[in-house]
Amino acid sequence: MNNHPSSQPILCIDLKKNRIRIHKHTLHMLGDPEYIQLLVNPDTHMIAVRKSVRQDYLAHHVRACYSDIRNSYELYSRELLQTLKQTNAELSNNKSYRIYGAINKKEGLASFSMQECILVDESVRIGEIV
Repeated sequence: MNNHPSSQPILCIDLKKNRIRIHKHTLHMLGDPEYIQLLVNPDTHMIAVRKSVRQDYLAHHVRACYSDIRNSYELYSRELLQTLKQTNAELSNNKSYRIYGAINKKEGLASFSMQECILVDESVRIGEIV
């Protein structure tokens, strides 16, 4: 059982599959945007998800790859994940991490500290499936 309130946005990074998962709850907290933008600040070890617009060439179209059936929106990028790994020397390849963040509804932004990554225990996840 985790001790984090469900009112926090959640982001997962999977260094084995080079995947970033933005949980459905996080997208709901941002107002279910059609487009999002990922922002990374390596100096402050922060990553943020911001709602965006179609005209933003850096935006990702959420609706194209996201449905009500799935629990998260997924992005795949080996280069981005390797950059994120450099912001926290304790992260290991072939591991998955969950990060709880903070929401700024006024700015339409969910921010996450790469220094607060929590290792996801694969054995617990497998046990839950069975």
